[in-house]
Amino acid sequence: MFILWFTSTDGRLGGYFDLAGTLFLLFALIAIYIVHMKNGGTFGLISFILALIGTGLCIGVKWVHAFVVPELAVHAPALADQPTTVIMVGQMGSFALFMIGWVLIGILVAKKRVLSKFSGILLIAAPILDFIPYANFVAQPLFALTLLWVTYQLYKGRGTEFLQEA
Repeated sequence: MFILWFTSTDGRLGGYFDLAGTLFLLFALIAIYIVHMKNGGTFGLISFILALIGTGLCIGVKWVHAFVVPELAVHAPALADQPTTVIMVGQMGSFALFMIGWVLIGILVAKKRVLSKFSGILLIAAPILDFIPYANFVAQPLFALTLLWVTYQLYKGRGTEFLQEA
């Protein structure tokens, strides 16, 4: 991902891939919730709703970074370089809700053990690492690899016993 930011002169290509990757998070989140729907209870539902809202807001931020910020850099470079406080608060709020939602989903995965407990622990750690300075270089690839692992587990049928009708 970082290579794309450096190879594209205005960062647009990296922004497009970042947006596309974030869109796929919705599918992974829905799949995780479906296998935990029966045994997740209220905690699972609240975790899913928070993660869904946080991911949706994060998609909005990524969309702005992919399509609006490059245009601002050309037509209003001062605003692109120094966004207003309202914009920064909105982005941080979106990312904070994203983090809280995915940490709760990680707790659900680790606690219910429908999927690997270790994948739940990684789903807890990766979003938290994203808020630590210089750890985001590790957090984002770790989060992506963890979600690939979780989707592979789902693809292989792990958790399908919870989808059967009682």
